[in-house]
Amino acid sequence: MVIWNRANKEKPVVDVQVTNVTEDDLSCSPQVTSEDYGVKNVKVESKVTADNESEESGNYIFTEKDIAEILPGNDYDDDLPASTLRMWLLAFGFGAVVAGVDSFFTMRFPSVSISVVVILVVTWPLGQLLHYITPEWTIRLPYNMKIELNPGPFNYKEHGCIFMFTNVVTSAGLVNNLVIEDFKFFNINTGIGRQILFNMSCYILSFSILGLARRILVVPQDRVWPGMLSRIALFKAIYSRDNPIANGWKMSRWVYLAVVFFCSFVWYWFPDLILPFLSILGAWISWIRPNNATLSQVFGVKTGLGIFPVTFDWSQISTINNPLTTPLWAVASMFGSFVFWIWIVMPGLYYQNHWSTAHMPIMSNSVFTLSGKKYDFQKVVDSNWRLDIEKYKKYSPPFLPIAFLMSLALSIGVFASLVIHFSLILYEDVIKPWKGNDDSDHLNTSMKQYKPFPLYTYVITLCIALGLGFAFTEGWSDAPIDAGGYIVSILIGVVLFLPISLVEARANANISIQSFFYIVSANWYIGQPVKLLYFYSFGFGVIQHGMHMAQGAKVGHYLRIRPKIYMFVLFMSGLWAAVVSPAVSGYILNHFKDICTANAENNMTCRRQATQFNIQGIWGLFGSHLFAPGGRYSWVLWFFLIGAGVAIAQFALKKWKPTAKYAERFDPVLFFAGAQEIPSVTGYNVSTWFAAAFVFNYLIHKRFRPWWRKYNLVTSIGLDCGVAIAIIVIYFAVVYTGGSAHYKWWATEVGTNGCDAKGCPHITGAIPRPSNEF
Repeated sequence: MVIWNRANKEKPVVDVQVTNVTEDDLSCSPQVTSEDYGVKNVKVESKVTADNESEESGNYIFTEKDIAEILPGNDYDDDLPASTLRMWLLAFGFGAVVAGVDSFFTMRFPSVSISVVVILVVTWPLGQLLHYITPEWTIRLPYNMKIELNPGPFNYKEHGCIFMFTNVVTSAGLVNNLVIEDFKFFNINTGIGRQILFNMSCYILSFSILGLARRILVVPQDRVWPGMLSRIALFKAIYSRDNPIANGWKMSRWVYLAVVFFCSFVWYWFPDLILPFLSILGAWISWIRPNNATLSQVFGVKTGLGIFPVTFDWSQISTINNPLTTPLWAVASMFGSFVFWIWIVMPGLYYQNHWSTAHMPIMSNSVFTLSGKKYDFQKVVDSNWRLDIEKYKKYSPPFLPIAFLMSLALSIGVFASLVIHFSLILYEDVIKPWKGNDDSDHLNTSMKQYKPFPLYTYVITLCIALGLGFAFTEGWSDAPIDAGGYIVSILIGVVLFLPISLVEARANANISIQSFFYIVSANWYIGQPVKLLYFYSFGFGVIQHGMHMAQGAKVGHYLRIRPKIYMFVLFMSGLWAAVVSPAVSGYILNHFKDICTANAENNMTCRRQATQFNIQGIWGLFGSHLFAPGGRYSWVLWFFLIGAGVAIAQFALKKWKPTAKYAERFDPVLFFAGAQEIPSVTGYNVSTWFAAAFVFNYLIHKRFRPWWRKYNLVTSIGLDCGVAIAIIVIYFAVVYTGGSAHYKWWATEVGTNGCDAKGCPHITGAIPRPSNEF
């Protein structure tokens, strides 16, 4: 063995004998390469083959070595400061900007939001600027404490903390919708102070359960959280000067990122503004005969199945998530789910006119009347938003399109398979990690030098969160939900938080179980949509905020930030979001005229909240009747049994044939979750998403592993950053100013005409009135 001091200018030349060497071990390693150490005449005892780690690691295509290649820094960076004054300044400042912009523009159509990747790009030069202009002063504090105004160059640990903070703030969208629905649709003014109380109780509760589950969700190395790897790759590209040669490519990560970002930014102007037909090119067959309903239902991409997989719009390809950061086994499972449920099962039900669905568009989330018009819930309720049977009989029963029903059924299947699957793997996924049986990798060994908060810290914050929740539900006589509903809702959220997080931690798949909340509350609070809204918001809010906090915690773990620091950052971000988001929403609602009406200025029509309002209305007013046993849509309840059966069958198959790859890689949860996002996601989104993942995470990952490790995740973040910033520039420079209204020609209007845009039904005419409806 030869030890070389890198301070020496000359490199030793030695003859060595190497065994079990893979091709990419020699060509792409930032720390040890044959060129760095002057190794010559390497004799390989065994055959050099492509890296087969992904084959050996079962389901997880992103191996430990894949991840190690994108982690910035080294063991000598442990002393880099993270909790600095400039970090907190940028975090609170941009947290307020994100919350304010999201709160304001969520009411507008089309809306715009500031993506977290935009914050990452903007804060880097600002952090560097603060380093150059801030004096190197030290403020002395009691007990030998001090604050250094300029502790050195802006570093990736500070940058990571800013990401954690703003990523949690972006999860405040749920409470924004809640405030708007309360004020403008249900005509209930609970007050901004109470909305802040509601939001704060959810955030603190999410922080508490994450702290208690940190050893399960963050520490184990197989909890990869693939969606966060592109953020880590950005830090690597910015802060690391490591530049190994990868399959002949010598370009540095930073230069490559700049090139991808620039190309993505420039190109997005074409499918979004200049040539928008490029975004929906998969629908070209329906453009031949735009008024042909069947053609549009099959090939359309707005209200059709989207059979033809073509789009040149990255925002459409990455609608579900970024395909370059998602393991192929997960993408394949979700694509297979979509093909089976949406391209095979759903058309069969639709064209046979089951439940009169052929009288409505095949892809729609609206609620319809007997005449095929949009359902107006205000025509069937009294002043307290209770169902009025007499008004209901004079108006119309509600009818749901097949995509709405399939999405609901699959959500029920997701819940059942999730609970059963999690119960069957409880020991492997929860108990063993809790005991610390899977924390011996290099990263965890390095992190053991830092002490986390003791568990009683999270128990205390849990009690505080519960106290705030009880204050919200019992502190006022007109509370929108009682304490019993609050407890049951958060119990559901807390119980489901672990299994849902484990799915995202491995598959980068966001699982929605909102339908289960609706089923429970619709049968508990019959005909009371307001209470249903808060039942759903409490439980789902805990899950949503907790997931964003878990993502941040994993980023902190990857960057080797002290657990006490990154957990405190997450706690403070929750408090900040709880105050800023409802405050901004409340101010707009109270000071802007005609908000959420057709006469609203700047298109502040609240379309997104109106869609949510329709969902709350259908469940709150009719859920206990339509979906109960004997109801018109009671068939969806069979998916409780179907979901559980699939999970049990997969577990039994693994026990029967433990070496079979198909049994290991089939995920019963993703079998239902892959298609549950319809109708907002159609076929061309899913198929192009699958194609991109197949090319990068299978073909390139298998054949050009060094290139993949060096550039794949940099490509993903570059594409995302370019699109995110282009969206903001286009919106404020062209759309918001009204400039785009004067730019019209065939390429801008071809997708807005015809049946794909209007949603033509297969059968025209009035829907037959069902018997035995109330």
